[in-house]
Amino acid sequence: MISVESGSSTLSISVRLSERAKIRTKKRAINEIVQKMVENAENGLDYSEKCFICNSACYDDARAVADLVEATFPKLNGKVLITSIGTTIGSHTGPGTVALFFWGKKRVD
Repeated sequence: MISVESGSSTLSISVRLSERAKIRTKKRAINEIVQKMVENAENGLDYSEKCFICNSACYDDARAVADLVEATFPKLNGKVLITSIGTTIGSHTGPGTVALFFWGKKRVD
């Protein structure tokens, strides 16, 4: 429960985290990350913008994702840039985190 107070008003919001899927192997997780990009990238498989990956102490996993992205999206604007997750986010996610960033389709809520 999150409560925000402002003067005489209080706003309470109940938040719950839930898993969307349970993916059991690293190879399947890498494929799933790239599949999410296929589904959500601006222009789908014709995506032609930049792509970035951040990782936390797992460069080989990040490189595997980058290689698959580059093979899947032939119009990509250059190579995928791989960098490390900063200390603040890394302290929350821990080692083994791979995050993929790209321009996505417009969200409709």
